[in-house]
Amino acid sequence: MKKILISWIGQKDLEAATNDLVGPVYAAIKNAQKQKYSFNVVYLLCNYTVGKMEQYEKWLKQKLNRDTILKINHVKLKSPTSYKEIYPAVFEHLNKIDQRYPDYQKVIHLSPGTPSMIAVWVLLVKTQFPAVFIESWIDSENNQHVQEQELPFEIDARFTGKAHKKADIRLENIENQYIELSGIIGNNRLIKIAKSEAVLISKREVPVLLLGETGTGKELFARAIHDNSIRNHKPFIAVNCSALPEGLAESHLFGHKKGAFTGAVSDHKGYFEKANGGTIFLDEIGELKPDIQAKLLRVLQDKKILPVGADESIKSDFRLISATNRDLIDMIDKDTFREDLFYRVAIGIIKLPPLRERGDDIGLLSKKLMDKINNELADQPNYVKKKLSSDAIEYISIKDWPGNIRELRATLLRAAIWNDKKKITRDNIASATIDRKKKNVLLPDNIDNYVDINKVIGSVALHYIQLALSKTSQNKSAAARLLGLKSSQVLDNWIKKYT
Repeated sequence: MKKILISWIGQKDLEAATNDLVGPVYAAIKNAQKQKYSFNVVYLLCNYTVGKMEQYEKWLKQKLNRDTILKINHVKLKSPTSYKEIYPAVFEHLNKIDQRYPDYQKVIHLSPGTPSMIAVWVLLVKTQFPAVFIESWIDSENNQHVQEQELPFEIDARFTGKAHKKADIRLENIENQYIELSGIIGNNRLIKIAKSEAVLISKREVPVLLLGETGTGKELFARAIHDNSIRNHKPFIAVNCSALPEGLAESHLFGHKKGAFTGAVSDHKGYFEKANGGTIFLDEIGELKPDIQAKLLRVLQDKKILPVGADESIKSDFRLISATNRDLIDMIDKDTFREDLFYRVAIGIIKLPPLRERGDDIGLLSKKLMDKINNELADQPNYVKKKLSSDAIEYISIKDWPGNIRELRATLLRAAIWNDKKKITRDNIASATIDRKKKNVLLPDNIDNYVDINKVIGSVALHYIQLALSKTSQNKSAAARLLGLKSSQVLDNWIKKYT
């Protein structure tokens, strides 16, 4: 989620700029970076002289990330304690922020400024502009601290319908966001293998193919590989191949020249050109049409792009990471995916396990996702931060979750919205879960083609063996009991037979 830091510039901030220290505003920015996120926009109000404001702006710009937008606004106040002057000035700027950055989470720093300024922040946030409050201080040992500040009251009488509507829009946007974790969480054997493979392949320049069901975190892995590569300071361009517009996929991927087709009113850079020097991530690569597959193959062979309507190719130094939840080998057999393209994209193959095979990781992920949801909903009116009860975690751990992490997250979000208590129970999760009818692929209604029944039996046996070993942390005796086998020796025989 994008965040905007809003604050007055205080005297301690100006002193920090003069002596190259930290100061409250920069402390908040540094703390965000320490917590593995950053403010997309820093929006500051200043009632000091223009000269001091410009001096501070020049100093702070040098401290910010290259992508962070800094906006400092001069506010003329006859008195920094005059509510009559402060209220309309702050209201005007918060209104501007709402219009310009409607989907950003507002984080307001209470420490800089006068008590009157703090009071106005509280009044406007509690009545019309939902936000998260933070404060900073220096302890007796001269250590700088920053923490979120919860104010234990609401001003519901002044909380307008407009503010509620804005909060609801934010809520919808939260649901549509993908999980943004600071790292890939999990201690399960299968996820550890995938993580170690990702670390190894990130140091190489070969194409990577991520295989896994929908919602298993393929984009998260792709970003992690990019961030651990030598290209981490260059662009990461993510493309959902299944969402490319019909008839315009070539233009979106490879660009076009002005006049190449109706509506091409100017030159357009494609995703591959934008990824020059960095990484392009083709999610759901199996959804590409055959003609686009052929053009993609040529681009991968030559590292040259020919925009639609162009006479000359453009060079682009990109690294390709692809992902799919489809069986590309089966698609090759059915002539729906090019075999030569497969061998181009599938050099480093990483298989991501479904959530149901990750054992105790499910509980760990649930807690981390709940923390994330609490953070995202912190500025919603009357929201109470929540924790998962032990019976809720137990219930979550035995569910199949066919939609994997994405489905789990959506369920937790629904449970958090519908429950106004501090604890989410098993019943809350059950009510928030959407039941999905399972397809019985093992027992179809008819048989049209040849079936290797020994292979089917072996697949089923191996599937349950892997589940049992994962559930028992690789304890073969316990796994054998769970499967109804007499001993671990019998289990070993089954493993040898079907692997």
